[in-house]
Amino acid sequence: MDKNKIVDYSEKVLEVKNLKKYFKVGVGKNKLVVPAVDDVTFDVYKREVFGLVGESGSGKTTTGRTIIKLYNPTEGSVKLNGITISAGYADHIEKIKNIKKQAKIDILSLKASELQKLQLKEKAEKDIEYIRHELTFLIPKEKEELAKANLPLDEYKTKLYELKNQMKLDIETIEYDYNIEVEKIHQATLNKAETEMNKELEILRVNYERKVEGLKDSAALSKEVINERLQELKSNYEADIERIKKEFSHQIIEASAEVMSKEDAKAKIQALTLDKKQKIQKVKEKYQEARNNVVAPDMNLVKSNIQSVKEKYKNLRKEIFDKIAAVKAQLKKDLASVVETQLSEEEKRIVKEKAKAIKEKAKAAILVEKQHIEEAKRVNQSSETLKASQKMQMIFQDPISSLNPRMTVREIIGEGLVIQGNLTNEQINAKVEEVLNLVGLAPEYATRYPHEFSGGQRQRIGIARALIMEPNFIIADEPISALDVSIRAQVLNLLTNLKEQLGLTILFIAHDLSVVRFFCDRIAVMYNGRIVEMASSEELFANPMHAYTISLLSAIPQPDPDYEKGRQRIHYNPSMHDYRIDKPSLREIAPNHLVYANDKEFEEMKKRYVKSDSKK
Repeated sequence: MDKNKIVDYSEKVLEVKNLKKYFKVGVGKNKLVVPAVDDVTFDVYKREVFGLVGESGSGKTTTGRTIIKLYNPTEGSVKLNGITISAGYADHIEKIKNIKKQAKIDILSLKASELQKLQLKEKAEKDIEYIRHELTFLIPKEKEELAKANLPLDEYKTKLYELKNQMKLDIETIEYDYNIEVEKIHQATLNKAETEMNKELEILRVNYERKVEGLKDSAALSKEVINERLQELKSNYEADIERIKKEFSHQIIEASAEVMSKEDAKAKIQALTLDKKQKIQKVKEKYQEARNNVVAPDMNLVKSNIQSVKEKYKNLRKEIFDKIAAVKAQLKKDLASVVETQLSEEEKRIVKEKAKAIKEKAKAAILVEKQHIEEAKRVNQSSETLKASQKMQMIFQDPISSLNPRMTVREIIGEGLVIQGNLTNEQINAKVEEVLNLVGLAPEYATRYPHEFSGGQRQRIGIARALIMEPNFIIADEPISALDVSIRAQVLNLLTNLKEQLGLTILFIAHDLSVVRFFCDRIAVMYNGRIVEMASSEELFANPMHAYTISLLSAIPQPDPDYEKGRQRIHYNPSMHDYRIDKPSLREIAPNHLVYANDKEFEEMKKRYVKSDSKK
C-alpha cells in the first residue's frame, strides 16, 4: 500500500492545546466578551484528515482562522510540526489578578475576625451565584409557555393570512386571463397585412434617416456632392415607399374581410369585463364565507392564559430575588455578629512581617506570569514562527470573494512566492504552471481573471494557491459548501488525490456530517465554541453519545423516500444540561472516543454505550 495513504499516528503535525478565542464587543456597561472558541484541544496526525463539524456559529471556522494566525489566540497554544507558532496569554493575566486577590485574602486572614468575614462573604457569593443561575432556566421555559398560550391566536391569524393570499392569487389569475383575451380582441381589430406593411415602412424610414445623417456629417465630400446624393437618396426612398404600398395593397384588401369591427370588439370587451367582475365578486364572496367560518379564539381566554403565564414567572423570579435578598440579609447579620480581634503590639508586628512575606511571594509569582506573557508575545511576533507557519496553508470557503478580481490567476497563485522574494519571475511562472496541472487546470488559464471561471474552477485556483507554498498541512474551511452537488464531488476527489499524492495532512471544516463521514479519518463535533464529541468517523456514526451529535445525525437526509417520510428530527436543547455544580469535561467513553459531559451524564452515557455495543 502507498505510504502516503496511511495515517502515521506516531507523528503529530498539529497540536492545539486549550485554545481560546474571545471577541470583545460594545463599550462601557454594554461591553460583552463572546467566547467564540472556548478551551479546544486536539491533535492532528501525519497524513490524517481531521474533520471539524458543527452548525453555523459553533466556532469551527474561528478555530481554523486562529490556528492559521488570522486571529491571535486569547489563550492556549498551537504547535505545527513540533514548533509553537502562536500562543495566548489571557489566562496569565487572569492569574496575576487572582494572585493579587489571593495575597489580599491571605493578608486579611492573618486577623481571625477578618478571615471569618471573608469566609462569610465567599459563602454568600457562591450561594447567590447558584440562585441566580436558576434565572437562566426560567427564560426559555417562559418563552415556551407564552408561545403555547398565544398559539390559538397565531393559528387564527395564519389561517386568515392564507385565505387572503389565496383570494389575491385568484383575482390576479382572473385579471391575467382577462388581459390576454382583451389583447386577442385588440389584435383582431387590426389588419394584419397593414400592420406588416407599417413595420416594413418603419424599417425603411429609420434606414433612410441614418443614411441622411451620415451624408450630412461627411467631411470627405463636397457640399454639391452631398446635396446630389441626398436628392438621389430621397427619390429612392419615395420609390421604395410606393413599391411597398403596392406590394401590400392586395393583401390589405384581402385581410380587411377578417378584421373585427370596433363595435363588435367593444361589445366583446364589455362582456369580458362584466364576466371578470362577476368572477371577482364570487372570489370575494367565497373568501368572506371562508373567513366567517374560521372560528376566532376566545381573546379573553388567550389574554388570561398569557397573563397567567406572566404572573407565574413573575412570582418565580420574585422568589429567586427574595432568596438572594435573604442571603444578603443573613450575610449582613452574620458580619455584624463577628467579634473584632484585638491584637497586642507584638502580634501586630508579627502580622506585619507575615503580610510582607505574602507580598514578596505574590510579586515573585506575578513575575513568573509576566515572563509567560512576554514569551507568548515573542512567539506570536518572531520571524522563526512566521517561517514555520509557511508549512500551513488555507483553502477558503467562498471561491469568489477569496480571489482578488483585479489579479490574474498567475498573480493570485504566485503571490506567496513573490512576497518571499526568493525566486525569479521565470521560476514563479514554472511553479504556477506546475500547480495548475496538479489541480486539473490548463496552464493557459494563468492569464485569465477569476470572473472568467466557474465556481468549481475558482476553488481549484484556491487549492493551487495553497499548494504552491509546498505545505504539509492544509486547513480546508468548508471548501465545498458554496458549490453545486456535482462540483462538490469533483473537489473532494481532487483533495483526496492530492492528499495521497503529496502526503498532505488536512483539517477539514464542514457543517455536513454526511460529507465528512467518508472523507475524514477522525471527527470532532463543535457546539458553542467547545468540542462536545470526538472519535473516528466509523465510531462516531455507530455510537453517537452527546445529545448535540445525535441531533446533527438526525438531520442528515437519506436517498430513500420511505425513510424520509418517517424520519424524525431530534432537536437539541442546551438547557437539558445542569452544570451549576457538577461541571463537565471531555472524557473518554471508549478508546479514542471523547465526549463532553459531567459525572451524572457520563454514567448514563456509559450505560447507553454498553447497551448499543451489546446489540452488535
